[in-house]
Parts: sequence; structure tokens; C-alpha cells
Amino acid sequence: MPPLPACLDAPRAALRPALLGVALLNGAAGVVLVALAWCLADTLNALVFHDTGPTPLRLGTVAALLLARAALMAAAQGRAAALGFEAGRMVRRRLVEGLLARSTPVPPGSLALVGVEGIDAIEPFFARYLPATFHAVLLPVVVLVVVVPMDPLSALVLAGTAPLIPLFMLLIGHGTQTLNAAQWAEMTRASAYFLDVVRALPLVRAFAAVPAERQRLATAASAWCDGTVRVLRLAFLSALVLEFLATLGVALVAVFIGFRLLWGQIEFERGLFVLLLAPEFYLPLRSLGVHYHARLEAQAAAERLAALIEDENAPPSSAPESPTPESPASQAAPLRPEEPSAPRVEVAGVSFAYPGHAPVLEDCSFTLEPGTLTALVGASGAGKSTLLALLRGRLTPQAGTIRVDGVPPGAEAARPAWIPQEPHPFAGTLAEAVRLGAPDAPDEAVSRALDLAHATPFVAERPQGLDAPIGEGGAGLSGGELRRLALARAFLMDAPLVLLDEPSASLDHESETALIAALQGLRRGRTVLVAAHRLATIRAADRVLVLAGGRVAQEGLFETLRASDGPLRALLGAGAPLVGAALEETSR
Repeated sequence: MPPLPACLDAPRAALRPALLGVALLNGAAGVVLVALAWCLADTLNALVFHDTGPTPLRLGTVAALLLARAALMAAAQGRAAALGFEAGRMVRRRLVEGLLARSTPVPPGSLALVGVEGIDAIEPFFARYLPATFHAVLLPVVVLVVVVPMDPLSALVLAGTAPLIPLFMLLIGHGTQTLNAAQWAEMTRASAYFLDVVRALPLVRAFAAVPAERQRLATAASAWCDGTVRVLRLAFLSALVLEFLATLGVALVAVFIGFRLLWGQIEFERGLFVLLLAPEFYLPLRSLGVHYHARLEAQAAAERLAALIEDENAPPSSAPESPTPESPASQAAPLRPEEPSAPRVEVAGVSFAYPGHAPVLEDCSFTLEPGTLTALVGASGAGKSTLLALLRGRLTPQAGTIRVDGVPPGAEAARPAWIPQEPHPFAGTLAEAVRLGAPDAPDEAVSRALDLAHATPFVAERPQGLDAPIGEGGAGLSGGELRRLALARAFLMDAPLVLLDEPSASLDHESETALIAALQGLRRGRTVLVAAHRLATIRAADRVLVLAGGRVAQEGLFETLRASDGPLRALLGAGAPLVGAALEETSR
């Protein structure tokens, strides 16, 4: 059985006490069930063989036990449902945190499907499957403990047939797991494609492509339906097998008891008592088999959620925005009274390779001195994005070490501010977009951060000011305004280490000048590393690191490196326009 993704570990650990509470309620209901079966057997035995009708005491006891069992089962089911709801809430929160920390964008279709259907599939895992696992252990054990002294032969039959149910459940479930994973992949593709078609509907109609797109949608829907039928076919087969095994076990117990009653080897009361307990012995095992499909669905959904949350294998290029501390002019004052302490960053012998690919970094070493602005330069594929991901703690070095003032980059104390090349603010207001890294910041601090990021002019142009609305992904803002908004968010967060991926890419001269001024202000009390492709950004740096061959091939002042033979001069000599590779000197 494959392990569950790590995104379910935290809710499972946090909800363990509640799970134990549900298990205790089910266990108490099992004990009441045994007592109820004995009372019924005793009452029927007295009625059939002793002509003593049901006395008020017997009837009252049976009624009380029935009510007690109903109350315990209702309480267990209610708590289990609440447990599933709480697990869904925790997973939703973890999903939001993961999306905010991602380094790569998420396709909206996948997010809509996994964020809704996926979490809906995870809730039954906590509400049904996990309680069923406890119940499937507790009740059969209680029944066996009672039946062994009463009728050892029936206990042997029960104990011998019980393992067959989970065995066949696992055998059939193994195939169902593969089908579930394929079904989720098909659902994701169909959902993403449908969303793309809806978004491009005016274009589809303009080019008279409606019939073709209708056919493609029908094909995608048909493939999803076929996958659903395959999963249901196997699910019904497994349910049939489990019912057959449970029925076979009860029938064997009934046959053995019947023959021994005929031969006078067992009392009627004991035989009836064991026969009443036999179906209840198999019931939680059958229930576990039914709810095992909830586990398989949760497994497939959690794997999709984990891919959104963890983002382990993709080299980052556009991540959620962790605010960064900044000041636009060298003389700008920090937002907080005490100036942040700029850290020393040491990278020693770091190597990293993506699965199935050649190493991106090999024995890479350098040091970022406190309070400096360093430009990271290299051709496309040199490892700039990978190195930034390692410094952010999104990837782990396969060799070597990274320390931020002696602390690994994944630690909270070493958490940097990250500004990607294409920031993605959520729909809301300008103030809410800036406060993303510091939700409780006052308006004065927000205004100060916007001023430091040279963003005040475009905010002042809007009649609503800080309350001006922006659309999802920054709709309504230009590229330069988006980057300055991300810088303002970083100023408000006030982190001592700042990592940027060419914030001035594709900007006009005026916007680039404003951003460069803000970058120069970052030196104060902060250590800054910028993956740079444009000469204006590189010239603003105190120091330049040139990546080539998986390591730092050159480092020093820009003018010094430019005058000497080496990788930087080769990049400058390439003269190609910037496409994430060669350096671009923008025309003025």
C-alpha cells in the first residue's frame, strides 16, 4: 500500500485525539452490542423453551441497550463528520500557504479542480476511512474475546475467515489505486481544457472554431466518463467479493451451530448468541472495504494537492511573493525603528541536479557580504533560478552547504524576501496587495513602503488611493507598477535577505530607472542578490557573480570583469537581445 502524501500528515497528527475519541465511542457501542445480543438470546431462549414470555425487566433492558447503542453510534458518526470537516479546513489552509510559497504558477483549471474536488475527496478519508479502521480492529476483537469461551469452534471459523476480507480488499484496491490516479489526471486535463475554452470563447467564435472545440470537449468528457465507469466497475467488484466472503463466514458459523444443536453438543442460548454476533463481527470489516475506496480517492487527490503545495521538482521562475525589505534611495530610512541586521550568506561546494538530467550546479562556492547588492549573471540554463531556489530553501543541495548567518536557508530565521520576475497579486485592493506579508501593518507603514518603492505616484493617480481595486494577477496594473508593488510589499515585510529575479525585465526606461533606484536603496541593512540580465541592473550592483559550467566562474566589479577575458565579456560580446540568456543593453 503506497504511503499517503506528506500534506495529510499534519492534519492526521493534529486530529489523532479526536480519532481516538471516535474509536472509544465505537468500542463502547461494540460492548453494548454484545450485551444486547446476549439479552436477545436469553429472551428468545426463555420464550421458546421455558414458556416465560418477555418480562418487563428483559424488555426494558433490551430497549435501554438499543437506545444506548443508537446514541453511541450517532455520537461517533457526528464526531467523525466534524473530524472530516476540520481536516478539510486544515488542508485548505495548507494549500493556500503552499500556493503563496510556490515558485511556479498554477494552471487555474488544475487549481479549481484540486482545490474543490480534491479536498472534498480528502474529507471522507478522515470522516469514514480512519474511524472505520479503528472500528474494524476493536469490534472483531471484542466479539472474539466473548465468543472464544462460549464456542471455540465458531471463534476459529470467525478468526480464519476474517483475514480474507482485508486481503482481497488490498488485492483489488491495488488495481483501483492505479485507475483512481489515471482518473484524476483525466479530470485535471478535462477541467483545464474546459476552462481554456471558456476563457477563449470570443476567439473561438471569431475563428468559427466552435464545432471543432465542441468535438474536442465531447472527446475529453467521453474519456473522463469511460475512466469513471472503469473505477466503478472495479469498486462494485470489490464490494461483491467482500459481501460474498462475509456471507460465507456467517453461513459457515450457522451450519456448524445448526449441526451441533441437532447433535446436542451446544445449548440453544449460546448458539443463538454466537449466531447473532457473527454478522456484526464481519460488519466493520465490510465497512472498511467500502470506505477503502475513500482512501484510494484521497490518495490520488492528495498527490495532486502535494504537487501544488510542495513544488519540489520545478526550477522556480515565478513564485508567490514573499515581501522583501527595501528602500528606494540609499538615504531612505527603514520602516521599523531598529535597522535590520544584514546577514552574511555562504555557499560552499554546492551541487544540484534535477532527476534524469545533468548537474546544474557543481561545487559552486561564493560569499555574499552583509549589506551588499550582488548581481548574478549567466547564460540561459547556467543555474541562476536553481541557485535562487536553493537560497530560498525551496530545493535542498545534494552536496555542499548553504548558510545564512550560520543558519540553513529553510529555517525561519533565514527566510528571505523573494520578488519574482512576474509578481502575481490576488484580487483585492492596493493596500491588501502590499499587506500580504504583514497583514496588521498600519496605513502609515503601507504608505511609507510604497514611497520607498517609488510606487506612490501611480497610487496617487487613482481616485480611491490605497483602496483602489486590482484584479486577479494584477489586472489593471502595468508590469512596472506590479514590480514596484512587489517591492513595496517587500519593504513592509522588512526581511534582511532579499532575492530578486530581474525585476526590471521588459520595462520601459522610466519604470526601470525607478526600480534601479529602489534596488540601490536595498543595500541599507540588507543583503541583496539579483539574478540580472540587463546592464542597468548589473551596473547598479556592488559586485557581480558570473555563473558558467555549474559554478561561479568570475566575480568582482562589473567594469573590471568587463575589461578582462572571461564569461561576462563573452556574454556582452554575444550582442543578442535578452531572452533569459544574453545580456541586453536597452536602447535609450
